[in-house]
Amino acid sequence: MSNAFSRRFVELVEQFSGGNKRQFAELTGKSSSHIYRICRGLSRPSMAYLEHIHGLFSIDFNWLLTGERAHDMPFNNSSDDLLLVPKLDIEASAGFGAINGIEEMTEQFALNKRWLSSQLGVHGESLAFVSVRGDSMLPTLHHGDMVLVDLSQQQPSNDGVYVLQTEDGLMAKRLKQKPDHLIVISDNPDYPEWTITQENVEQHSVAGRIVWCGRTV
Repeated sequence: MSNAFSRRFVELVEQFSGGNKRQFAELTGKSSSHIYRICRGLSRPSMAYLEHIHGLFSIDFNWLLTGERAHDMPFNNSSDDLLLVPKLDIEASAGFGAINGIEEMTEQFALNKRWLSSQLGVHGESLAFVSVRGDSMLPTLHHGDMVLVDLSQQQPSNDGVYVLQTEDGLMAKRLKQKPDHLIVISDNPDYPEWTITQENVEQHSVAGRIVWCGRTV
């Protein structure tokens, strides 16, 4: 991969994560070391990864590959095109629960609004990233995954994965709505199902729906 490409790639990292390669790696599902190697011209990203970046940020794909800009697609997204999404200093346990600290914002990621709307079907600004802890949602979610949560979706629907706020902290679980209760499901069969009923609903509120997952590979 040419040094010219690596310089263009560095521009992407600068624009979408303020030059923080670790943040860019988390957002795009790669290891930090891989991003460092691409930026230094020591590694060649796969076409699948480049297409993923193109979809995520709606950048000029031709410019990224060749350095030539399409006349109808400028490289720079305006601030109106981007939504700053915070990453909260909390973990959503994919096990039996985790005690969490104060929900403070640690980082922000710039996401393209058009991508959020067309690919994820989310439009508002009630979005936040949290990290997953545990193995009870395998193979859907892995320990260390960074998930995007739509905090406005607090009414469960079938086959949806949500973040629950419990007395023990946050939990990432699949929820199924029944007429008089919610079934709480772990995708890992080693973990039992349980229910949220009128008797315990005050201790188990739905914080939001998980709409996207980023993973280091």
